[in-house]
Amino acid sequence: MRYNEKELLSLSRQRAEKAAELSMRGPKKGSVLKKRLVKLVVNFLFYFRADEEEPVGALLLEHCMVKKDEEKGFLISFIDEPDKRYIFECSSQEQRDEWVEALTNASYEFMRKSLLFYRNEILKISGKVSLGDVGHHLCFSLILTLVCACRILWSNMGYRQTLAFSWNPQTSDVNLVSFQATGPDCN
Repeated sequence: MRYNEKELLSLSRQRAEKAAELSMRGPKKGSVLKKRLVKLVVNFLFYFRADEEEPVGALLLEHCMVKKDEEKGFLISFIDEPDKRYIFECSSQEQRDEWVEALTNASYEFMRKSLLFYRNEILKISGKVSLGDVGHHLCFSLILTLVCACRILWSNMGYRQTLAFSWNPQTSDVNLVSFQATGPDCN
């Protein structure tokens, strides 16, 4: 995969949606659990040595599986390399469950599936189905881009958010159906 190192480094310094010191073992044979500061920023999982500002590495959370492992652990493996596993150990089962949920929900794939689900639910309720129109797919892609941009902006401000959009395929109107935020100044 190609990437811009400066952009990736800049992204690693953004406010994390979730961060904690976890024990981590990489995919190399014989590697041992090491304490790492782990930060989830959008759909990247960065990991740092405790005393360094630059990440040791990053995982793009696309085409991957996140599974609970043992009592307080979880693992991340990638669909195209299932034997290459990153293993993490948390301080509690509750922390592990929070990480598994956050990582599962972080991918573009998950956001896309969520938007497709809500779009289909809206279409069921409205009775208007117009799948297959290229123009509508373009509009849908723009909605997804908007959601990603909002997510980045809000996470940089210290908020965690849940969004639901409605989309009218006849008029291409996009409406925010629900929004829930937790973070600074939220009740």
